[in-house]
Amino acid sequence: MFIYTFLVHNFPTAVKPGLSRRKAESTSSTTTVRRAARSDAAQILELVSQYAAQGLMLSRTFDQVASRIDSYVVATNGAGRVIACAALEEYSPSLAEVSSVAVAPLHHGNGLGSQVVLGVERLARARDIEELFALSLTDNFFLSLSYSATTISRYPEKLARYDTLSKSGVEIVPKRCFHKVLGKAWSAPQLVEQVTVRRKRKAG
Repeated sequence: MFIYTFLVHNFPTAVKPGLSRRKAESTSSTTTVRRAARSDAAQILELVSQYAAQGLMLSRTFDQVASRIDSYVVATNGAGRVIACAALEEYSPSLAEVSSVAVAPLHHGNGLGSQVVLGVERLARARDIEELFALSLTDNFFLSLSYSATTISRYPEKLARYDTLSKSGVEIVPKRCFHKVLGKAWSAPQLVEQVTVRRKRKAG
């Protein structure tokens, strides 16, 4: 079951057929989607660093994460461990990037990536940001969240940042670019399925 400490948008796609509240409440653990706190910085860094080491996203330092902690959204498990994160990286009063989207490998397939991105969208709306863009190695994820394919050349601010990083020796992995213009309306999330289900005890 997911618990939200701030309102997040509905999924743009339908809830899985046959899903009932009873099924969601039968899960063995609860996932909380919330704004990040400074105490989460080390765990966010640990999560992001796994993917940065593979060249899948840009690396971060603890100070970089901690200084921007108000722009992160996290998902935590029942023990309070950060298992997914995403960040809002602002370029202008009307434009921002959805960045640092990471989900712990053991929790892939549970919809956590979608939930933290929707949380970042909520932050963007609260800050009156009109347009978001994101970079990804795959198409399906952001397309499923109602983003549209575009080209990175549309965002010279990002290209300038890439140029600076490249000159400092950072290898930039080419990624596909997606964007979304935010509307004014939003609502609480639909009930979604938690994949980790309590195992049935074997009859003794």
